[in-house]
Amino acid sequence: MWRIAVLLTGLTCFGLPAAADGRYAGCTAENAKIIYDAFGTAKNLTLKASVAVGDTTDYQRWFGDYSQANAERVRASLKAVITALRGGAVTAQCHPAGADGCNAGEFAWVFADEPYLMHLCPAFFNLPPLTALRPGDRRSDNGTREGTIVHEISHFLDVAATEDHCYSRTECSRMARDYPRRAIDNADSYQYFTEDVTYYARQPLADKPPPAPRPNR
Repeated sequence: MWRIAVLLTGLTCFGLPAAADGRYAGCTAENAKIIYDAFGTAKNLTLKASVAVGDTTDYQRWFGDYSQANAERVRASLKAVITALRGGAVTAQCHPAGADGCNAGEFAWVFADEPYLMHLCPAFFNLPPLTALRPGDRRSDNGTREGTIVHEISHFLDVAATEDHCYSRTECSRMARDYPRRAIDNADSYQYFTEDVTYYARQPLADKPPPAPRPNR
């Protein structure tokens, strides 16, 4: 089997699940609610991100030089993540610390050929929701709950079949500049793009000037 481990990422907001409804195996009721919220917010933010794909500084930062063909592939991958979440087929299984796949600082992992089951480690629940972060917050380099959802779902073969070519904002932005074809195939690139064009869109980032003020209408 092809297993892809996951690190760093996240998002929030939805409804009220039952821990024992079969969708959140091994999870407490509290953790099931966290997962449920993260799935909902990830879906909404990824939808906004797919619309934002274009010849912009955000696109170039995470996917390299713009081309229509590459942009279409990025958009299609984001839409595939949305489809998986919207269909309600994404499930989760909670694992204890030290379990296989959760003993080296991992937050989550998946078998790429087993859609749409996400395996979650205790560290996932220590990640902040995206809205808890502020520009320049060092925790953003460790990801968020929602970002992790986007990252992990993109790994599935029938979604975007992404790889893990890099894991941090610094490394991934450098890769986008030097190896854009690899960036388009990288899970964290989709996470960071989604975060930047949604929640961070109206907030200044360390390497990005604040947006111009909008006139009152």
